Amino acid sequence: MRVAALSDVAPPWMRSRPYRIWVLALFAGVATFGFVDRIVVQVLVQPIQAELHVSDADMGLLGGLTFAVLYVLLSIPIARLAERKNRVAIITIGTALWSVATAASGLALNFGQLLLARIGVGIGEAAGTPATTSIISDYFSPQRRASAMSVVGLAVPLGAFLGGSAGGFIALHWGWRAAFLCAGLPGLVLALLQGLTVREPLRGYHDAAPAEQSTAPSSPRSMEQSSEWNTPSFFAVLRRFWERRSLIQFLIGATLSTIAGYGINYFLAAYFFRRFGLNYAQAGLVVGVVSSVPAALSIIAGGFVADWAGKRSARWYALIPAIGAALTAPLYIASFEAATWLAAAVLLAVTAVCQYAYIPAAAAVTQNMMEPRMRASAAAVTGLIYTLLGQGLGPLFVGMLSDHFTRTHASASQGLQIALTLSTLVYLWSAVHLVIASRRLGEDLKE
Repeated sequence: MRVAALSDVAPPWMRSRPYRIWVLALFAGVATFGFVDRIVVQVLVQPIQAELHVSDADMGLLGGLTFAVLYVLLSIPIARLAERKNRVAIITIGTALWSVATAASGLALNFGQLLLARIGVGIGEAAGTPATTSIISDYFSPQRRASAMSVVGLAVPLGAFLGGSAGGFIALHWGWRAAFLCAGLPGLVLALLQGLTVREPLRGYHDAAPAEQSTAPSSPRSMEQSSEWNTPSFFAVLRRFWERRSLIQFLIGATLSTIAGYGINYFLAAYFFRRFGLNYAQAGLVVGVVSSVPAALSIIAGGFVADWAGKRSARWYALIPAIGAALTAPLYIASFEAATWLAAAVLLAVTAVCQYAYIPAAAAVTQNMMEPRMRASAAAVTGLIYTLLGQGLGPLFVGMLSDHFTRTHASASQGLQIALTLSTLVYLWSAVHLVIASRRLGEDLKE
């Protein structure tokens, strides 16, 4: 008897290429303004310090661990909910929440209130990210997922440019509070568009039907209802991670790159301000430019080249990010040794071309190794790791190093420079784990 195919019962809009492009573009827009919020905090390190009188370690805590706290606590429960319920509704609510919390950051009267607002941003991000990744995996086939993830990954460079250039300009002319307000309001419009135009896709549409399913259900809804009660447990998701050792090594490498990346980039605007004397707008513009087009090339190339090379050997899904990480470390060191701001900016742009290749590959490999009703949970697990260790500890680690070397060298500029230079070595550590992951990646993807 014929094995059921989900395409037999899928609604026409799921097969519509223009509609899938619209959904992907809308998710990319939401992710972009979500990243604008993170970049704005980096650009505003100096003016916030000047008004609230806090240290580099305090600012590292503000930009990292406070965001991660509730993200870590809520991402897994919300992801489990997304495995069973309407993911579009969850994403829409999450987008609205982080948008309001970002705007509220501009209304904070002291550092404590600002910390609470950043925790609110973490709540919204926890609600949206896992469900978004799961939906994209249902709109695009396994052979297209790295490419699709790279489009959403453009949020990193686009958000960096908007947050850096516009955030610095607004802070210079109207203050850092106005920058937060401007960063938060667009998200409310995007949340409305998501709720009105994005439809819940059929789970597992592009995946092989289970062997025991011999006939197709009468409707997509009946398939959803029959599968909802068979959602794998969270421990099954964790077991799937553990049993695929190449995935564990891949995640370690990606996490190390995330720790270094968040830590270094968080203090780049402050570095240009302290070492080269650029004002808030100039420093923000430089950071925005060097993190936009070059990073976009890195993400797009990382996704599309990984899909292209992966057809020949799955090892390239890990080797391409490994090469990028190995090149990033020496390029960063050269950037921080540059004698002028222009030379430093050019070298940082070259660094960004190599730096972000791991983002779409890591997302695609993780999703491709999971069953359809494991994917939101898997995205929450990886998001939790990247957020807690990467964004949570990266800026705090660099900030503490900066404070230490500032005390020993009696110069805030030199202390930050040493801290940033030492942090680049983490990329070499990352490359080692990515190479190890490549050895049996192909076998694990077939299981």
